[in-house]
Amino acid sequence: MSGDPGLFHTIYSTRALRRFKPDPISNEVLFQLLDAAIRAPSGQNAQDWRFVLVRSRAALQRMQQWSQGPWQRYQARFEDDPGSIDKLPRSQRLSLKSVEHLVAHLAEVPVVIIVCGLRGRHGTPGGSTFPAVQNLLLAARGLGLAGSVFNFPLRGGDEFSEMFNIPKNNEIYCLLPIGYPTDKHGPVRRKPVKAVVYDERFGNKWRYAEGQPEDGWEARWLEHL
Repeated sequence: MSGDPGLFHTIYSTRALRRFKPDPISNEVLFQLLDAAIRAPSGQNAQDWRFVLVRSRAALQRMQQWSQGPWQRYQARFEDDPGSIDKLPRSQRLSLKSVEHLVAHLAEVPVVIIVCGLRGRHGTPGGSTFPAVQNLLLAARGLGLAGSVFNFPLRGGDEFSEMFNIPKNNEIYCLLPIGYPTDKHGPVRRKPVKAVVYDERFGNKWRYAEGQPEDGWEARWLEHL
């Protein structure tokens, strides 16, 4: 396993990467990802999260086919002016291109993890599942892997659930394609804290944040990048 880069370095440098090498992921590494995932907090300690590892080429190919519909609908926004994609802000353009790549190459991803939870078990659906998802993604970064939430294949609906034998009392919250990335992790562009955090009441500026750098404290943790 790769050396752990450290918690804050990981948080400040984890990107949603969607281009992967074909290299398989060992059972040892997969176990570490899921073992980290289940350390997340869970409402009422229900721990009702369930994970399905999908590595079958045939299953991944079917997922890729299901992904075409959502992608085509999204792509239709640019049909009148395909060149408008290149005019988008850099971060949006690169994200869109990486999604396009994943849709075309999903069958080559080493593993897709289906994340489920009991229907109606919690007052806030997914609230006790997504902390585990974030744990998993951060653990992936720590082990030299990458991933992101990618739900296009859920277009398969009931056929999807039947293919993977998902019980009707379970809800599928998300899919996580995971692999060794061809792109690099690094600093992520985010709105500054002062633009999204308020003091006591919505809309009240937080004076402390007003005096902090636009890129936050990124430099403290990413000095060597």
